[in-house]
Amino acid sequence: MAEIVDQLSAGLKIESDEEMEEKEEDSFAREMQVTKLSQLLSELLETERKYVQDLEQVCEDYLTLSKEHCTCNSLDRKTLKKVRRRGLHVQSLPDSADKNFSAEMFESMASGLDMVGPSRIEIRQMLGNIEDIKDYHKRVMLPRMEEAVKDVTLMRALFQSEHSRLSRKYGRYCINNTKSSIIIDENIKYFSLYQFNKGLMLRIDGMLIKPIQRLTRYHMFLSSLSKTCKELGYTEASHEYSAALESILSAANHTNTMMWIGKMENCPLDLSGQGQLLKQGNALVSGGKGRNGKRWSIGSQLPSSCFLILFQQSLVLCRTTENMAEPDSPSLVYSKHFCLNQVRVRDVVAEDLNTFEIHKLERTAVGMKKAEDEPVTRIECGSEEEKIEWVSAINDEVKDLKFFAKRLSREFSFS
Repeated sequence: MAEIVDQLSAGLKIESDEEMEEKEEDSFAREMQVTKLSQLLSELLETERKYVQDLEQVCEDYLTLSKEHCTCNSLDRKTLKKVRRRGLHVQSLPDSADKNFSAEMFESMASGLDMVGPSRIEIRQMLGNIEDIKDYHKRVMLPRMEEAVKDVTLMRALFQSEHSRLSRKYGRYCINNTKSSIIIDENIKYFSLYQFNKGLMLRIDGMLIKPIQRLTRYHMFLSSLSKTCKELGYTEASHEYSAALESILSAANHTNTMMWIGKMENCPLDLSGQGQLLKQGNALVSGGKGRNGKRWSIGSQLPSSCFLILFQQSLVLCRTTENMAEPDSPSLVYSKHFCLNQVRVRDVVAEDLNTFEIHKLERTAVGMKKAEDEPVTRIECGSEEEKIEWVSAINDEVKDLKFFAKRLSREFSFS
């Protein structure tokens, strides 16, 4: 870290005496600022190393549960008698165990010889893509950051070049957060007992929140680094850190959107498995059927307000409702979805330049054809330009899916 501070000091532009007098600071205060800059870089690197260790720990502790039947032996009688005798005081727990256990929880642990936990599928859903994030930070982010703390241009290049992968990996993790929380809440007694028996420091929800917090920590570090460099007069370095910060803010904004979409009510899809989020926006919809089998506009062909979400594999139609807790983030309620490998888009609808149609297809012996029992869904956009954007985005993904399907078919036929 001393190297980058020395480089910045050496590269500081010479200014006039008048400017130097105006910007001159107390020597002790300046020394404190230089020390702060070095400490920030050290802390950024150390927290990255600790983060990788935490990810490795949660994978080691919980990934095995996704490969075996989840049962957890209740506390043995000797331990239970010891706990009860000491009145459930925290000193009756191992030093490495979390202390957040209530009397009711211990009594539930005592009942029955075994406690059946979540299924292997639920464990995988709960963990999401945390193993992928662990490997990514261990193999990519940490090695590059070890070099970047020595050179501010490398720090900017790191976050700018990894912006896409950070957005994609953390977006997938965040969209799964609601489902993960539900699985934890439904099995909290099992996970608490598992934690106690294994002597784990933190509860599972305390471990799984760490990836959600990581981008925020990058934001805090880069913001402080940019501000400190600016106060020291390292203008160029301040701009470099600000550029890195912009990349993180963009990635964080994307993950916040994914977190919001992940809270969608009544959704039967695994949203984390639908691929990258490509486009979203409001529209008017008519002619199709909602989840309850009724047409969008009951007894009428008048269009209904709808929120469209386009992923790489599906187009999801929702309606929005008021969210009293977060007025700026309305609640999403699932209505319908289309698998993009089973749709055809018609972008010309009579003389309406703002509307396009989605036809659902079904596979037959001779190929794909329009499903007979599915009504045409019409989507009316705010403008012709907006319609063209939606049609192009959907058709691009439809073509990509067809290309990959043909490629897989050829590879399978040759194998």
